[in-house]
Amino acid sequence: MDIESLLRLLNENKVKYVIIGAFAFPFYGYTRATLDVDIFVKPEKENIERLMEALRNYGYDLQDLTIQDFLENKILIRQYTLEIDLHPYVKGVCFEEVWKNRKKVRLKDVEFYIPSLEDLVKMKESAGREKDLQDVKILKKLKS
Repeated sequence: MDIESLLRLLNENKVKYVIIGAFAFPFYGYTRATLDVDIFVKPEKENIERLMEALRNYGYDLQDLTIQDFLENKILIRQYTLEIDLHPYVKGVCFEEVWKNRKKVRLKDVEFYIPSLEDLVKMKESAGREKDLQDVKILKKLKS
């Protein structure tokens, strides 16, 4: 399976999500290698239920995970070739703020949302790792 199939399932299940991290960068004119797809999901029970349904339909084994796990923790799924990190919370921002400022983009025939450039910068600044700070420098140049 590929990223387009996963995004399509998330959309079909009406999951509120935003693709964050390096996978969102090309839509702002910056590309760097990434090994996974980071997904910021609205941390509410009904949304997580829809998310879990979409992930099961994709083929991920969620047998040992509960709704509470998804509400409280970053979940790393390392099954198959598409690795995903699911974030109920992200430092520096809240989901509602990111959702309000989101930008609609398209990958092949699938539409989905990424954060505004400003929110992406806030997330990267708050993460504070060396690679994040390098990303911030480049993203800020794109902003100006």
